[in-house]
Amino acid sequence: MTPVDQLDDHARRPRNIGKLLNASAIGDVGSIVVGDALRFYILVQQDPSGAPDRLASAKFQVFNGTDQIAAASAVTELAIGRTLDEAVDLGPRDVCAHLGGLAGVELPPRIWAIEGLRAAIAVWRGKDLETDQDLGPLLCRCLGIPEETVRQAILVSGLADVDAVVAATGAGTRCGSCRVDVPRLIAEATGQAAAPATVATTPVAGRIQLMLRIQRLIETRLLPDLRAAGSDLELWDFTDNRLTVRAKGPLASDDQARRETLARLESLLKTDIDPTIGVAE
Repeated sequence: MTPVDQLDDHARRPRNIGKLLNASAIGDVGSIVVGDALRFYILVQQDPSGAPDRLASAKFQVFNGTDQIAAASAVTELAIGRTLDEAVDLGPRDVCAHLGGLAGVELPPRIWAIEGLRAAIAVWRGKDLETDQDLGPLLCRCLGIPEETVRQAILVSGLADVDAVVAATGAGTRCGSCRVDVPRLIAEATGQAAAPATVATTPVAGRIQLMLRIQRLIETRLLPDLRAAGSDLELWDFTDNRLTVRAKGPLASDDQARRETLARLESLLKTDIDPTIGVAE
C-alpha cells in the first residue's frame, strides 16, 4: 500500500480505539465536556529487574475530531513496546515514517494523540498536569483555530510564508485579522528570532488617547448589540499592543458567542485603529 493508502486504512480500520479499562494513566487533550478532544490511555509494564518501564498497551478515544482517528491509531502502534522515554520523544515525523514515508501535509496540523500520549506519561510519572486542558490560545477566533495547531502545521509541512499557512490551516480566511500574527508563529515554530516590534513604546499621554479611541469604538460599534442581549464587555488592560477584556453576562458562559465577539472586536481594532493590536481575555 502507498503511504496515503496506509493512512486511509487506519482511518477505516483504526487500531486500539476505545477505552482501556486497566489503564495505568490517562492523558487528555482538549475539553471532554465541550467536545473536540482526545483521551489517550496507557498501560505501563514495570520490570522487577529495574529495566526501564515500557508501554504494554495504548488505546484512545476521540470526541468530535474524526480527522484525528487515523493519526491516533498510528501513534498507538508506534507507542506500544517502547520505553517511556522513547514514547515521549515520538513526533509527527515518526508517524510519517511509520506510514511508509507519508507527506506531513496529509496529517492533521496538530496530532492530538502525540500530546495525549505525553500527557498520560506525565501523569504516570507524577507530574502536575491538568486533564481536560484547553487546546491553547486561539489564533483564528472566527474558526476557533488554536495557535499550537498552526505551529504544528508550520513544523510538519515546512510552511514558510503567511499565504502557505492560511492555505494549509484555514486560519485567516474569514475576517483576516489574525494574519498579522502568523509571522510570529512561523518564527516560533522554526526557532528563528522573532522580528523586532515595529511599534515604539507609546508615551503615557498617547496611550491614554489610544485607550479613549478604543473605548469609543467599542461603545459605538460593539456594546449596543451586546447590552441589548444582556451582556457586556469590560476593558481590563492594554499592554504591548494587546487589549485584554472581560466578558460579562450570558456572553461569559457562551464560548461560541464569545469567540465571535472577540474576533469582531479584533477586526474592528485592526481596521479602524492599528493593524498590530491583538485581543485577549
